Amino acid sequence: MIRNLKVLVAAAMALAAFGVFSASGAQAAEFHCSVENCVGVLKPDEVANTKTSHHVFIVENAAKTESVSFTCGQLSGKSKTTAKTSTTQEAGNSTALAYSECFVNGSGATTVDMNGCKYNFTAAGTVTITGCTNAAKQIEVTIANCTFDIPEQGPLSTISYHNIGTSPNREVTVSTNVTGIKVTAATGTKANCFINPEQTLTGTYTTGNTIVTGQTEAGVMADAWWE
Repeated sequence: MIRNLKVLVAAAMALAAFGVFSASGAQAAEFHCSVENCVGVLKPDEVANTKTSHHVFIVENAAKTESVSFTCGQLSGKSKTTAKTSTTQEAGNSTALAYSECFVNGSGATTVDMNGCKYNFTAAGTVTITGCTNAAKQIEVTIANCTFDIPEQGPLSTISYHNIGTSPNREVTVSTNVTGIKVTAATGTKANCFINPEQTLTGTYTTGNTIVTGQTEAGVMADAWWE
């Protein structure tokens, strides 16, 4: 009995040690670039006959009985980091972020005003909306007579990364599946907003694959990867 207990304790200690090792390994994930002053260029993930580049943002009420969906064809912008290795990447700190080809519920035209807001990504898989320059500190999503406001917030989960290509020409695909996004009360009526704007609203940002290509300041491709 005592011998069996010792074996179980030893096994538990080994598993605990492995767990700590695994957690520390996950926390050690970093972004890498082969050059200093690396410029990260955002471009759509264009895979034949798919919509992996589409950015989908869904706003719904707390009861999940009403919702409205926004889809944008792509997200453009640039980031810049001085060091070759970092744990964060702030998209929009070099060239402003911009969504294009945006529609509501698949048809009606929509505009997304970033108002200087940036996305601060961590290598651990979170994102923070920060740096908005308008007085309200928020992103504005507008249909004809309705506006949804997304304030600065975070960190939010979950962002995932995977490397594509081979060294020395690797790129990073960023995939988004973020829930629990705060959406403040919108202007407009239910008829204009497709949802009652007086309710407590929350957002989900899904799909939205974006490829990040590392470049020198002169625009020459560099090797960029995450691990």
